[in-house]
Amino acid sequence: MLKYPPGTFQLVSETPVNAAASTLTTALTGANNDLVFTAKTKGVAGDSITVKYTDPGADGTIAVAVVGTDIEVTLAYGTGAITSTAANVKTAIDGSAAASALVSVANAAANDGTGLVTALTKTPLAGGVDGTEADAGEMYYDASYLYFTVAANGPTDANWRRVTLGSVY
Repeated sequence: MLKYPPGTFQLVSETPVNAAASTLTTALTGANNDLVFTAKTKGVAGDSITVKYTDPGADGTIAVAVVGTDIEVTLAYGTGAITSTAANVKTAIDGSAAASALVSVANAAANDGTGLVTALTKTPLAGGVDGTEADAGEMYYDASYLYFTVAANGPTDANWRRVTLGSVY
């Protein structure tokens, strides 16, 4: 049986959280043209990442520029209209070292990427959550669960695990 000297082991009455990544799901006019952008680093810092699609209004190819945490996609244009599909935007971002370091991109639910995109104003990712900080092996509890860390947990980590508490015996 493992025994701890008095005062060295304690449970904290708190519900900890694992870090969650910020996301943005576009809602453009049209079909099969929406994407989900997910911050590569978990936590609220991802809420500072923005995505913008620019209609250049003149013939040209798709291009990606990144300044800080702002990602701007200048859409391809030809014959008087935008010619970029969601798949083209995904490929362009995946091909940009700076942009792909910030976000991963996937088709939104029920979208296959074949639809033409439209301009998108500068829009931030949202919903990032910082993880509860703790050293490896710390334990917390609430009315339903016992929580413990399998490794040190910081604002961008997800090392908390939980065990459901049973009934009184």
